[in-house]
Amino acid sequence: MNRLLTAIVGLAVLAAIPAVSLADATHVVRKGDTLGKIARAHHVSVAKIRAANGLDGTRLSAGTKLVLPGVKAKPKQSKARSGKGRPRAVRATPPAEEPPPGAQLSLVDPQGTTPPAEAPMLPTEAELIELARTVKAGDAASPTVAVAPGAPEARNADESIKDRLLRVARRMLAVPYRFGGTTLWGLDCSGFVQKTFAFLNFDLPRSAREQFREGAKVAKADLSPGDLVFFRTYAKYPSHVGIYLGDNRFVHASSRERKVTVDSLDTPYYVKRYVGAKRLLFEEDGSLPEAQ
Repeated sequence: MNRLLTAIVGLAVLAAIPAVSLADATHVVRKGDTLGKIARAHHVSVAKIRAANGLDGTRLSAGTKLVLPGVKAKPKQSKARSGKGRPRAVRATPPAEEPPPGAQLSLVDPQGTTPPAEAPMLPTEAELIELARTVKAGDAASPTVAVAPGAPEARNADESIKDRLLRVARRMLAVPYRFGGTTLWGLDCSGFVQKTFAFLNFDLPRSAREQFREGAKVAKADLSPGDLVFFRTYAKYPSHVGIYLGDNRFVHASSRERKVTVDSLDTPYYVKRYVGAKRLLFEEDGSLPEAQ
């Protein structure tokens, strides 16, 4: 009888192991944490976090342990032994939740100059540099870099700096979204804008909040292709940005679509969150105006 009971208990323990390994991860609230910040760091929606933890509002107290639904719990840290034979904890470096202040985007990935092989339709750095280049009358019909299928229309010697900006931005459609991303392997909204302007040798700040301080204010009725459009999404300040294309459409790196895509300013989500626009390019001299 005792052996039977022991066997039953053993089977119950074994059956419980997968449930434990697949348990939802948790997050201990630290000073300065917000629901939006936690949700972005773990790729889960604020609504799911609130529902899983029975939260009515958005206020958090330091030390509170939150369940992160759908996020697998990470295994406990392993231990290694030092030279003296004493156990030493091995800690993995946590991923950065936000890019460091003043961080700049590199034009190439540190491990190469092209996106992954499984995404052959994405642009290369060399192609985008060529697309941003000013066309001379003699070489408009024969670019030095072959353009992939689906690329923007043929270039001409009379195009403006805005034309070149939009051509680069459109060619970056379908580049993957990655929060804090800095290369063609993945970009966030402000990183997409900064990188697009960088191909035309314009240096913009890293975040949407900082970019909103640049350029000249533009009324929504006076929007022109190349203007930056800003939205409040997860914060009280401008936290999302895109490049206006015309016809009430704008191109941006969308966390919802997980890629660079085109959306309409008439979409209710963006109508509700629109906060303003800034003009950075003027045809007279192609320069950045002073901030307003």
